[in-house]
Amino acid sequence: MEDATKALNYNLPHFRVEAFQSGHLYRRPNKDLSGMTSSRGVSHGKKLRDKLMLAFQAAAGNNGFYDSDISESRPAIYLEVSISAEFSIPDLNWNSQDIRFSALRVAEDGEVVGALYVPEDAVEFLTLKVQEYAEETVESGKAKNELKFAPVEDITVGDIESLWTDSRSFPRDMTKHLWWECWCISSRSEKLRRIARKLKLRINEAGLSFPDTEVLLVYANPLEMSILISNTDAVEELRKATDNPYFFTRLTPSEKESWVADLVGRVVPPSIDCPAVCVLDNGVNQGHPLLQCALALEDCQSIHSDWGSDDHDGHGTNMAGTALYGDLTFALADQRNISLNIRLESVKFIPPPNWSRNEPSSYGVITQAAVALAETQASGRKRVFCMAISNEDVSGERPTTWSSAIDQICSGSMLGELDGDQSGPKRLFILSAGNVPDSSDPDDVSDLDEFPIEDPGQSWNAIAVGGFTDKVDLSDQPKMDGWGVLAEVGGQSPYSRISTDWQHSRSPIKPEIVFEAGNKAISPDGRELLSGVPALSILTTGKNLTKNPIEEFWATSSATAQAAGLAAEIMARFPELWPETIRALIIHSAQWTPAMLAKLRGKTKKECIMLARQFGYGVPQLERALASAQNDLALISETYIQPFKKELNDKGREIGSPSFNEVHYYDLPWPKGELERLENREVQLKITLSYFIEPSPGEMAQVIPARYQSYGLRFELKRKSDTDSDFKHRINKLEKAEIKPQPAEVDNNWTFGSKSIAAGSVHSDVWIGHAIDLAARDKIAVYPVSGWWRYRTHLNRHRSKARYSLIISISSKGEDVQLYAEIANKIATHVEAVVPIEASI
Repeated sequence: MEDATKALNYNLPHFRVEAFQSGHLYRRPNKDLSGMTSSRGVSHGKKLRDKLMLAFQAAAGNNGFYDSDISESRPAIYLEVSISAEFSIPDLNWNSQDIRFSALRVAEDGEVVGALYVPEDAVEFLTLKVQEYAEETVESGKAKNELKFAPVEDITVGDIESLWTDSRSFPRDMTKHLWWECWCISSRSEKLRRIARKLKLRINEAGLSFPDTEVLLVYANPLEMSILISNTDAVEELRKATDNPYFFTRLTPSEKESWVADLVGRVVPPSIDCPAVCVLDNGVNQGHPLLQCALALEDCQSIHSDWGSDDHDGHGTNMAGTALYGDLTFALADQRNISLNIRLESVKFIPPPNWSRNEPSSYGVITQAAVALAETQASGRKRVFCMAISNEDVSGERPTTWSSAIDQICSGSMLGELDGDQSGPKRLFILSAGNVPDSSDPDDVSDLDEFPIEDPGQSWNAIAVGGFTDKVDLSDQPKMDGWGVLAEVGGQSPYSRISTDWQHSRSPIKPEIVFEAGNKAISPDGRELLSGVPALSILTTGKNLTKNPIEEFWATSSATAQAAGLAAEIMARFPELWPETIRALIIHSAQWTPAMLAKLRGKTKKECIMLARQFGYGVPQLERALASAQNDLALISETYIQPFKKELNDKGREIGSPSFNEVHYYDLPWPKGELERLENREVQLKITLSYFIEPSPGEMAQVIPARYQSYGLRFELKRKSDTDSDFKHRINKLEKAEIKPQPAEVDNNWTFGSKSIAAGSVHSDVWIGHAIDLAARDKIAVYPVSGWWRYRTHLNRHRSKARYSLIISISSKGEDVQLYAEIANKIATHVEAVVPIEASI
């Protein structure tokens, strides 16, 4: 037996042909084992020993999905273990060997069936334990290991279905995709995330956490899930993911009230000094039990006192609940206490129906007035402003008074805030990209270029939020048999507007990020679209407490509120970070879904930019924004720069016209040894540069970005062939090299390229290439470009200092890549030097 086990291949759980109908696990009285005899143990033990050997032999015949290049754990097999209905469930776990017994369910004959996870190097250990039960006794005469093995009725080779604990039958179609609930060991859940990404599987991060267990949602077919399970040691059981808003929207009002009351009882309110999401909308129903704890009555205000602060159409209450809780579906289905780290504020700046509508020309003034109201009410509070209202059917291709007013809000340059060359407080503003209008005819919305992002989503300093969707399951939605969905998992939401038709050299990439915005259903014949389907939406707080305290919510409004909530969470965790840095962290943490990556793969830079103008830099995640994993290195710098200056004469007086003033060089503590060891392993370098410009929409600003922005900044990475002096010479022509440097090699490894990301006040790009090629690229420059501070000399703004945030990260696949360890003592990067820069740059 010993020789045979060493020769086996234990790499793969395989698919069974026969069906297994699982039921719900139930409690039953324990069977007393004290009356069992040693002879019973011996005969039973021999049977188990034979069954175990057969199971190992069966496992050896599988081809195997285990891949050492993908996996971060030891190869292992699953055994399916049946427990007699007469006995209690034994403890078959051996922590020292990582042998685990899980996924318990009750079969039709009353037996309890579970999955026993056995690492390859623990096979001999388990074989020995069963052999001891079959052949040895203790002093009392009982079989050794009796408590563990006496209740075991059968042992067979397991597979992915052995982990299935759902009451519904296991999915048989190997090509049919569905959302799976992966019940994982909490300490190993991040490992599953990494493996899933390597396999290009979509993970919805809105999972649940319990003591020692985390539930992750993975979209895959059974074959893909089998490969995932074969390469991770994290999963203890599988179920079909069923939580969607339809379950809750179909409830009676009293049932909804009960669910809300349960959640209210589990909410830990935020402290008074927590940062807030300030919702600029139609007002909020402050009396909602899920909002009261985070929204004080005095923080509900209105532009016009006679309007009142209550919500007159429900949209503001929808926004508030989404900003605070995200998708309520998961919070309601959970059993955990939910500690809130953020508060809410509301400023009503849309008049009720019986009042005259605001004139579009006044939107900017009203928005600034709303900001001032909130700040006057709680002057010391940190906040994120959130607005999902746009100028209907007005394209945001060029700056308007509204978008410029928002740029002033962010840059601290509203009326009365400027003091000489000093600006006021900087602010973070989150806007919606706007919605594609609803239509039941697919032809009406087939050409997305006809639906550009709406004003004021083009604001340079604000984050514009578009939509993607993971909502594809209509199986629980009644009367929709045969209906499909318009967007694939991880694809662009059909509600979301884009900016592909804008002139790219003059307009920023918008939207910068996307969040869940829901999907649309399409009829079996493909001729009818249906919006607002509960199963394809998120769940949030409703205005009407008696009928709909919780209701479905969709489109870019829901995405915008989620983004604002994430921004406030980062602000709560790191209250000292600048708004520019939080904006940079959100964008830097964004990742493209597998569906987005599939569209980007193999495309030219021009085609990549077209796609980025549909779904931005991807989907941000809180944990990626807050910290780097061990295989990722992130560096953050917050600093000031004076872009322009005038030369001084012998008497110290300014003369001539303003020129460029300084460039910042950063020495980057690259882990050169590790990068060189990786040689041709693919690594990714991501750089995000964020700052707030002071807008000037007049004169030629509509066609020349340098006339709209007060200044601009750019980054440049040292080339592989550059010496330090060569690099500085290229950036700053005043630094003369003794020997003229050779022309730098072409740098085509960037996803977008510097020209494509030049417009706007945030610049982010990803370099993908060989690790060894990156090893020598250990310096980065941040330098200014022109703006109206330089040209309008009568305002003397050329003396103004600006500030920026720079984030740089390296990542690579594989657990053997220890990028962080080598530079643990060098993490505090600094600006090497501030030097003059030639005016011609």
